Amino acid sequence: MAEQSSLSRYPQPFVKWAGGKSQLLSQISDFLPHHFDLYFEPFVGGGAVFFHLRPRKAVISDANFDLINAYRVIRDDIDSLRAELDEFQEKRISRRLYELHRKKNPDKLSKVERAARFIFLNKTCYNGLYRVNRKGDFNVPFGKYSRMPKLYEGENLTEVKKLLGGTEIEYASYETALGRASKGDFVYLDPPYSPDPKSQGFTSYTKESFSEVDQTRLAARFKDSDRRGCLLMLSNSDTRHVRSLYADFTIERVKAGRMINCIGSERTGYNELLILNYRPPMETLNPWVKGHR
Repeated sequence: MAEQSSLSRYPQPFVKWAGGKSQLLSQISDFLPHHFDLYFEPFVGGGAVFFHLRPRKAVISDANFDLINAYRVIRDDIDSLRAELDEFQEKRISRRLYELHRKKNPDKLSKVERAARFIFLNKTCYNGLYRVNRKGDFNVPFGKYSRMPKLYEGENLTEVKKLLGGTEIEYASYETALGRASKGDFVYLDPPYSPDPKSQGFTSYTKESFSEVDQTRLAARFKDSDRRGCLLMLSNSDTRHVRSLYADFTIERVKAGRMINCIGSERTGYNELLILNYRPPMETLNPWVKGHR
C-alpha cells in the first residue's frame, strides 16, 4: 500500500463515472485497512478508490468491456491513445459530432480507436452515465456542451499508466475476482446499487441497478470470501434489504451527493453504506475525535 502522507495529485480517474467515489474518499479512507497483500477491485468503474490507494500489486476488473479496454490501452499504448484524443480535442463539439461517434460500431474499431471513442463519449455525454440498450448499443444522450471539454490531462494519463504497470486488468464478472482473492487480500466492492424508490427519472444515481436477486447473490459471495479470510469493504445504498443482507458485518453510514437525476432538486444529500468484515482502523481513534469528525 502506498504511503498516504506523500500522495501527489495524480493519478486520478480519467473518466467521469456515475456513482464514482471521488467525493467520498475523505470518508472512505478512514475505513481502509492499513495492511493487506493483493488488492482487488471487481467493479472498478472510474477507479477512485484504486487511484487513492495506489497499491503495488492489484487486480482490477469490470464487466464493461469498453472501460477495461481503455485501461489496457492506457497501460500498453498511451502515445497512440493521446494522438487519437488530440484529434477529437481539435474538433468543434456538436450534437451531430456526438451522434456520429455514438452510432459507430465499436467492434469494427481498433483497440486504440475504441478507447478514444469511449473517452470522448464519456466526457461529452449526459453526466458520465454509461447505459446500453438491449442490443448493447450505447444510448446516453448528448450532454449539450457548447465547447469541447478537456478530454484528458497528460500528466494524469502518464501517472495512470505507471500505476497500471503493476496491475492486472481483467474483463470479468465480480465472481471471477472474488474467486481469486485469498486470505490477507483486500477486496473493495462497489456494485450497481439497489434502486431508490423515492427517486425519479434515473432510478439510480449511480449505475444500472442490480435486482434484489443480484444483491442477494453478491452477499453470498461476500460471505464466502469472508470465510476464506479476505478483507472486504462493500459500498451500497442504505436500504432495508441491503442492511438485512449484511447484518452480521460492520455497517457504517457515509454521506454522499446524488450525482444523476433529471430533476435538479433531487440532487441532494444521500446516505450510503460501507460494509466491512474487519475492524475499521479509525476505531483506534480517541472517541471524542470520532464523535466530532
